[in-house]
Amino acid sequence: PARVPGGGGAVRESRGGIRVARDAGVEAGTRFPLPKDNAHALPALLELTERERIDKFYLSHLNYAGRGNNNRALDAMFETTRQAMDLVFDTAWRGVQAGAAREIVTGNNDADGVYLLLWARIRFPQMQAHLRANLVQWGGNASGLHVATIDNIGNVHPDSMWWHYPLGNLRKRPFSEIWSDVSDPLMAGLKRQPRAVKGRCGACPSLDICGGNTRVRAQQLT
Repeated sequence: PARVPGGGGAVRESRGGIRVARDAGVEAGTRFPLPKDNAHALPALLELTERERIDKFYLSHLNYAGRGNNNRALDAMFETTRQAMDLVFDTAWRGVQAGAAREIVTGNNDADGVYLLLWARIRFPQMQAHLRANLVQWGGNASGLHVATIDNIGNVHPDSMWWHYPLGNLRKRPFSEIWSDVSDPLMAGLKRQPRAVKGRCGACPSLDICGGNTRVRAQQLT
């Protein structure tokens, strides 16, 4: 099998901790970021997750917020991302067929839902309409809508990637007032359904699935 880069003492200790948690019945998981310099290690980590019977695998796309915005030049390119998602979907389906109760999750790129539909269209065309209905019900990006973050000093943010954008502070206003206040143009835009996005996103027939994707990425780029 391919070697996981950095497989030294830290990796051995982490693997040991996961085994202890797993054997004690505590859910444990692995998390994998996907900048371009990491992508080659994905097959080995998925293999490790299967071999060690780890409960959960989380693939995190690079989001352009905080340090992620400073390192956007390291982001994986389109074809690399597609190949990674194909591998993740194929691994998940193989686990289902084998009866493995493993949870595989991707985050920070709500267009993954659209790509899942394209992946399933080829393999399970009879399930396409059902899957699409479920993806539309999920709704994609939930920043400012179904997800909130409250930081350590009481500032409320649309989600954990909007750390640079406080909506108000719990010491001054109740959360219910802050969260429902659409006088802030950002919150008004995030809560609007469908969102009033422009360009390729606005014209995309799958907007109802991804919700315009991660809006903080759009803000940082434009």
